[in-house]
Amino acid sequence: MRDKIAAILVTGVLLLLILIVVVDFSIAIKEKRPLDISITTLLQVTITGLIGILGAYIGGKKDK
Repeated sequence: MRDKIAAILVTGVLLLLILIVVVDFSIAIKEKRPLDISITTLLQVTITGLIGILGAYIGGKKDK
């Protein structure tokens, strides 16, 4: 069950992140403006969080 929860959590966050980036990137292209700095920050924080989630999952799995 923990395997499914971890997979769903990571997949859902990645899909949401991809959606946000694609939408902001397409708006930036249409409006001919640079990519918003908050999106770059969001990417960095989210990727770091996903690494933490996966690290905790893998570390917790080794205990059993």
